[in-house]
Amino acid sequence: MDYQIYFIPTPIGNLEDMTIRAINTLKEVDIIACEDTRESKKLLDHYDINKPLTSYHKFNETSKSIEIIENARAGKTYGVITDQGMPGISDPGHILIKKCIEENISYTILPGASSIITALVGSGLSNERFSYYGFIPKKNGDKNKLYKELENESKTAILFDTPHNLENTIADFKENFADRKLCIARELTKKFEEYVLVDISDINIDDIILKGEFVLILSGKVDAQDKELKDYEDIIKTQINDGLRTKDIVKSIKEISDFSKNEIYEYVLSLNK
Repeated sequence: MDYQIYFIPTPIGNLEDMTIRAINTLKEVDIIACEDTRESKKLLDHYDINKPLTSYHKFNETSKSIEIIENARAGKTYGVITDQGMPGISDPGHILIKKCIEENISYTILPGASSIITALVGSGLSNERFSYYGFIPKKNGDKNKLYKELENESKTAILFDTPHNLENTIADFKENFADRKLCIARELTKKFEEYVLVDISDINIDDIILKGEFVLILSGKVDAQDKELKDYEDIIKTQINDGLRTKDIVKSIKEISDFSKNEIYEYVLSLNK
C-alpha cells in the first residue's frame, strides 16, 4: 500500500454509500481504528471485512494517536473510520492528521459521504460561499457567542443539532434570525429523509419530527440596504396578529432596516387593511 494511514469516510445512514475504494482499502489495511467498535462492526460485517479493530474516540484521541503513529513507524497500516461520515470533521481524526504531519507519517484522505455537503446541496440555499459551525453548543455562554457570530455571517451557515435540543434552537433562531430562511435536513440518505425549507418566522415546532440526526442550513445575513419592505412582511404580519400597536411595529422594523418611519408606517397600514 502507498500510505501508512488511511482516513476513510463511512455512510451517514445508507450502508450502500461506501465507495469501492473505501471497501478495498479497509480489506487491505492491518488495523482499523474506529469510534465505536460495535457500531463499526455492523458496517464491516456487511462488506465481509474482518480486520483487528482498535477504539479511537474523542476521549482517547491524543493517547491513541501516539500509539497509531508508533505502530505506523513499525510498518503497520491503519484505516481510520468514525461511526458516520468523514473522520476529522466533528469526529475523531483531526489530532491524528496533525500528528502525521509533525512526525512525517504518510497518510491520505479518501472521498466519500458527508452530511455537510449533502444537506447544503439539498437545502437549495446559496452554496457559492458557506461556513461550517459544527454542533450548536449546550452551554449558554458558548451558544450566545455562536449566535453573535451568526448575526454577522453573510455566507450560508451549516450546523448540527440533536433532537432533544432542536426545540430550544428553533426558539433561539426565531428570536435572533427571524428574517432568514432555514433548511432543516433530517435522516439524510435514510428511509425517512426530508428537507424542510422555511422562513424562520413561520416555523412551528409541532410540525417537526424530533427524531434522527439534524443538519441545519441557515441563510446568510442580508444587508439592510439590499432589502425591500416586503422582505419584512412576515415579521410585520406576525406582530399585527400578536396585537402589537402600529407605532411599536414601526419602531421594531426601523431598528433592523434603513427605511424611514413614514415608509414603514404606510406599509404596516397597507397590511392591516
